[in-house]
Amino acid sequence: MSPVTVEVDVTDAVPFDDPQQVSTWVLTPEVPAERVPLLFCLPGGSYSKAYWHLEVPGRPAYSFGEHLAAQGMLVVAVDHLGTGESTPHGGAVDLTPDVVAAANAAAFAEIVDRARHGTLVPELGPVTVGPTVGVGHSMGGMLSIFQQSLHGSFDAIAPLGYGTVGPIIDFGPGIPLPSYESIMAAGREGLLDNMPPLDRSTMRSLFYWEDVPPDVIAADDLTLTNTPGVTGPLSIVPFIASDHARRVTCPVFIGLGERDSTIDHHDEARAYASSNDVTLFVLERSAHCHNTAGTRHVLWDRLARWVAALA
Repeated sequence: MSPVTVEVDVTDAVPFDDPQQVSTWVLTPEVPAERVPLLFCLPGGSYSKAYWHLEVPGRPAYSFGEHLAAQGMLVVAVDHLGTGESTPHGGAVDLTPDVVAAANAAAFAEIVDRARHGTLVPELGPVTVGPTVGVGHSMGGMLSIFQQSLHGSFDAIAPLGYGTVGPIIDFGPGIPLPSYESIMAAGREGLLDNMPPLDRSTMRSLFYWEDVPPDVIAADDLTLTNTPGVTGPLSIVPFIASDHARRVTCPVFIGLGERDSTIDHHDEARAYASSNDVTLFVLERSAHCHNTAGTRHVLWDRLARWVAALA
């Protein structure tokens, strides 16, 4: 299954003078049901929308989007503003989580409207959309929380690989984590403008379980893009999303790898104090990048059953 590129004008949603577009890939269900769940999938820092449709030569079944579309869902994978094929932006300080989330919220609303009117992609007629789920990985998990808190876009959210309680990364002895103000100060001084993409070679043990084949890692490296301004470094600031998580009232699916970006996986559920429906799922033999794990389908199928139960 090949995704269809759909671009959405979000100029009116963000404080920039130039036209702004969010680029997405859409994967459609082969046989749409009476109601079609829509997954709005937000990648993490350094990743493009290709994280959700990973193609590995000679190795099928690494595409989250294909797997969920085959189960009757409409999957939309997103390039955040300033990344991938979306509109670039040189001023890092301008691309805060609030701004990126506002652009994503505008893109989401337009995509849902097009799907309902049958104008989203040529092969998909009008569909009854629901439930809608904001699925985010890592930094994208943070952005799904921001978007739901600020815009109430979704019927449910599924933050994957993102910890809201305490530090989510350790740089080693004597190296402090950045603070909100230290990152914003660097952004205001232009020190984060046009930063090169993350060097993922330094993150192998965090990103991948030991059994992930080298060619899968090589294919995953091809999804590399820059991070969206200060949003990328802000995503590792401890408790950056805590206030927003407490405001989320919809159902929440927390998906984490056995080795992932949290202090304690089981602490995460308490972050969503206003939701009465919080699920925690820990994927065995998976590190941070779940979609490359040998056990990835276990998570994908568990998430699919959870989405089906929402309906």
